[in-house]
Amino acid sequence: MNRGSRWPVFLLGLVAALLPLGPLHAQSTGTVSGRVTDERSGQPLPGAQVFVEVTRVARSDQEGRYRLTEVPAGSRSVTVRMIGYATKVVPVTVTAGQTLTTNISLAVRPLDLDAVVVTGQGGEISKRRIATTVDVVSREKIEASPARRLDELLQTNLPSAQIRMTSGQPGTTSIMRTRGITSVSNNSTPVIYVDGVRMDNLNTIATLGMNVSGVRAQGAATSAIADLPLDNIDRVEFIPGGAATTLYGSDAANGVIQIFTKRGVSGATKGYFESRLGYDTPQAQFLFFDRTKDLLYRNGLTQTYTAGIEGGNNAITYSLSGNLRASESQRVYGDNRSFGVRNAIGANIGSRGRYQGSFAYNETDSPRFRNGNGGGYTSLWVLEDGRSSAFGFNNNIDSMNGEEYAKLKTFVNDAERLQDNRVFTRSFQSSQRIDFDPMPTVKTHMTFGLNNRFSKERAIVTNEYQVATRAFPAGTTDRGSIQNFERAFTGFTFDLGGQHTKNFGDKLSVISSVGAQLFRNDDVQVSYTATNVRDGAQTVTGAGVTQSSDLAYRVANYGVFAQTNISYLEKYTMELGLRADKNTAFGANTGAQLYPKVGLVYALGAEPWLRKLISEELLSDIRLRAAYGVAGQFPQPFANDRTVAINSFNGQQAATFGQPGNANLKPERTGTFEMGTDLSFLQNKVSFGLGWYSARTVDALITAPPAPSTGETNQITNLGEIANKGLELRGTVTPVSNAKFRLTLNGAFNTLDNKVVKMGGTAPFAISGYSASTVQGVVQEGYQVGYLRGLKAEFGADGKITAIKPLSFLGNPTADKFGSFGAQMGIGSRFNFLMSADYQFGAQTHSFDQGFRYLYGLAGTENYVPAAALAQAPYNGNRALIWSQVQNLWIQNTDYVAIRNLTADYRMPEKLLPRGAKDLRVAFSIANPWRWTASTFDPETDFSSTSVQGGAAVGGFNYATDSSPRTFLLTLRFGF
Repeated sequence: MNRGSRWPVFLLGLVAALLPLGPLHAQSTGTVSGRVTDERSGQPLPGAQVFVEVTRVARSDQEGRYRLTEVPAGSRSVTVRMIGYATKVVPVTVTAGQTLTTNISLAVRPLDLDAVVVTGQGGEISKRRIATTVDVVSREKIEASPARRLDELLQTNLPSAQIRMTSGQPGTTSIMRTRGITSVSNNSTPVIYVDGVRMDNLNTIATLGMNVSGVRAQGAATSAIADLPLDNIDRVEFIPGGAATTLYGSDAANGVIQIFTKRGVSGATKGYFESRLGYDTPQAQFLFFDRTKDLLYRNGLTQTYTAGIEGGNNAITYSLSGNLRASESQRVYGDNRSFGVRNAIGANIGSRGRYQGSFAYNETDSPRFRNGNGGGYTSLWVLEDGRSSAFGFNNNIDSMNGEEYAKLKTFVNDAERLQDNRVFTRSFQSSQRIDFDPMPTVKTHMTFGLNNRFSKERAIVTNEYQVATRAFPAGTTDRGSIQNFERAFTGFTFDLGGQHTKNFGDKLSVISSVGAQLFRNDDVQVSYTATNVRDGAQTVTGAGVTQSSDLAYRVANYGVFAQTNISYLEKYTMELGLRADKNTAFGANTGAQLYPKVGLVYALGAEPWLRKLISEELLSDIRLRAAYGVAGQFPQPFANDRTVAINSFNGQQAATFGQPGNANLKPERTGTFEMGTDLSFLQNKVSFGLGWYSARTVDALITAPPAPSTGETNQITNLGEIANKGLELRGTVTPVSNAKFRLTLNGAFNTLDNKVVKMGGTAPFAISGYSASTVQGVVQEGYQVGYLRGLKAEFGADGKITAIKPLSFLGNPTADKFGSFGAQMGIGSRFNFLMSADYQFGAQTHSFDQGFRYLYGLAGTENYVPAAALAQAPYNGNRALIWSQVQNLWIQNTDYVAIRNLTADYRMPEKLLPRGAKDLRVAFSIANPWRWTASTFDPETDFSSTSVQGGAAVGGFNYATDSSPRTFLLTLRFGF
């Protein structure tokens, strides 16, 4: 038997070992039914999980009704769980052959330890029994948010994560990280699953991608995350890296986001129609000139329409939704649109099985504007940084007279109108899942699905544009060009698992899970470009010169896992887990990688001796937890292979050394130890979670130079070590909660200490920025990943420069303190007000905008550099000679506090509803209404993504990039 064939046998053996050995006894049964409602408002709660022990489980329908059949007769306990509410246990007496009606109301509980989660556990399990944190974003929060994309939604809803939208252009990349930076070669974006299917999570530029940002191509790249539709989502679960993600193996060191879509609930068909109408406006407080707003920006109309239906019966449920969005955006000529549909169906297979399937299609079409170091006509650089003087204009545009300004406005309008860079995306996702419960204590599932995403980036530069932007003289006809970049991603996911629950009396409970998982990703890219293109052409056919290039990445990962959760008296709980992985990116000499986990939970609040000291009314609950686990991050596809490079030379093929290859290449391995406590006070009115973690990444991937005598190129190797540690504090306070008024406050505070510990003798190297003679983001032992390094000027008391020190530390782009806070206020059962915000402290960013403003002599920049320094030799008053020597003067602290969302929501009384409507909600939202910043520029707008596909992105550069808009939205949501 070969090694590959042993894994299925191993898995079947584990499943068999978990099956109960005792006989099953038939018993007389009855039925329990009723309704689940909100304790405060009386509104029905659809989707609540209702069960008796582990034998019978149901979900409440759209009216909150549930029905449990074949419940063993006698004294039983009905348990109801729902995210955001306190679990309730109701004792009942079931009579054989009869139906017992039991209505249950649930109280809101923000820190819900009894919520059932799936992500990272191999099956459903209560949060109370796991030693790691799981954050859940509920359907209510999703529907109330004005966010248009997933990372915007999660920005203030994940207490331990930091998410920054680095550009205000639609569909561009963001920086997402949790628990620090674990790699200098791989991106920090978490793995994303939708209904159990792995999605394309590229959040950097593609290898063959459109570059509108100039040197290093680090701005306004297209993000796959921006394509994920937010309609029809039931909830989002997130787990940070470490023990929580061990069961995801070799690609989970940065955490896992899992999206669960609506599958429909039993009951009469219900539908909704939602209209969101509003406008985007620029955050003008970050503009240097007042007139820039008039030249480049506008109040852009935005409108989104979504509609859906769901319903079913005990045998089959369904859900269908669609969305259409059209937006003018804040930029002149920035019109963009999106369209999507999603459907799901669930059907019983006999009495023990269930099929659940979902399908989604989405497409977007957005413009791209030149930014950063794009050169030539790059609007924000030209207007905001003073470069308009190169085009014959007074660069202090606010001081222009009417005639000068009219000419500039015509020039800018023509350039913006003729700029033709667009991004089109089309994505398809399908998930098929079969659940089969061969007996009450055993649950099995199989999931398989597909994610296909196609993107096309196209840049057309016409001769008319070249003339209008004064790059070439009037009459030019041979300088037009077309660039096309296409990327097709196809991901396949297969997952098989089983969960067994065994109770030994009423004291010991064991929940064990086993499973196997396979995913394969194919990433095919093509570029085809042309020069000497006639104006009006949309294709490369007929161009004077054409070129093309293509490449492909492919990676497959397969693994098995086993986990057990042992709980005694629901007081002392231990978790044990192990995953084994193989991956095609591993070297030939690298065997299966093992990822262990162990966790301990102590429910101190259940101790009788504690209750003698502190009443439950004062200290409602307390539990202690600790865990250790390992997760990985695999190398880039084909990084292990030895290759030969074939190039063209004098019309002939010529072979040279390609990639040296690495037969010992392994994944980066991040081991995390964490411990914490969860506390509730005053009958759960005050809840806190406090945690501390220490994560260490070993075998970090670093591109090491070979010995010069070999003549070979650089090769990525497992050489480094990176350390991250920090505190995670979250809290929720509900000072008032009754039928008339409710107020809930929440907040989170995190610290981060990130450091490169070892580099295996490799010299410091840059992962972002520009030249060593200016400023770069650098990896170096003893420093934060991507710290800012460059020329540093030291000044004497008289203001003169005493020394210029190259390769000096200038700042850290990653904040060492960050978090979020928010409030929710309810008046009666109809009015709700929500506020969410986040903040960061302790980070720095380099501003090329500030440096160029000084270089080009804009009014108000005279004191950016001490006058005595400018006057001294060898500068002698020449700003062009000094500005690049004082890079430390362009560093600013990027502390900020930002309110992300204000929403007022009102549910109309039934007597005011239009005919045919059963419900109407009216909401008014403002996104990005207010921000305090320590910097003169937007601290989130960050030109530094990464210059290579999938590379590490830490930020740290402010350079001619749009801020996210301020958005005003009126929402009408009809239910029928």
